[in-house]
Amino acid sequence: MAAIVIGVMVSGCEYSETASNPIARNLSWFDYVGGRGLKEACGPGASNRFRFVYNGNYEEQIRTYDVHAPPNDRGAVVSVWVRGNGNLGQGIKFPNLLSPWDGDWIDTHIDQRAFVDLRNALKIDGFDGDRPTGLQMRADDYYWVVTGCLGGRFYSNAWLYPSERFKALTFPEKLRAGDQTGIKLRDAATAKIYEDYPTRHRGGGRVSHYSFIIELDADGIVGDRYLF
Repeated sequence: MAAIVIGVMVSGCEYSETASNPIARNLSWFDYVGGRGLKEACGPGASNRFRFVYNGNYEEQIRTYDVHAPPNDRGAVVSVWVRGNGNLGQGIKFPNLLSPWDGDWIDTHIDQRAFVDLRNALKIDGFDGDRPTGLQMRADDYYWVVTGCLGGRFYSNAWLYPSERFKALTFPEKLRAGDQTGIKLRDAATAKIYEDYPTRHRGGGRVSHYSFIIELDADGIVGDRYLF
């Protein structure tokens, strides 16, 4: 069942930027992660917006934070979505056959100080600085992807565990401070990755039943499915 769900979620459909609808978002996952809508709307005079996507092994946990600072707002609106590995115990809500995988989402507001702290953390973490172009991230990896419009210019960056760049990140703590979902982040450092997935091995080929890869290229974030 999980494999079927992933196949549907990452299949390329008409792009949708509906932040409050995880199903529509998953049907155009690569566009969403790459911030296509943010990029198209970014330009002189555009408000500051950021999208944070955390991949804690795609089947185990996905977390997204859409942060929008509207004009004349002293803080920012934050839409948080968390999807785990599904809960069939809650039943299926027809006609949405994927309802067990809808996840949890909540809209909240952070004040000006919190928003400034988040922006400062992004600066420290090099969001608008050096980018490891060519970085590839598989579905069963742990990584952060951040896209956004800052000062009328679009940026994208990514951090893959267990790199030193990933370990030095400061913005996740700022995000968690305002996260009201009550769902614990699936931490790469404590997830016992190699015990959970003994067929994994970095630095070469590895057996996997996951179905996509995301890459940080010169123009932004791109994704692709691959077959086995």
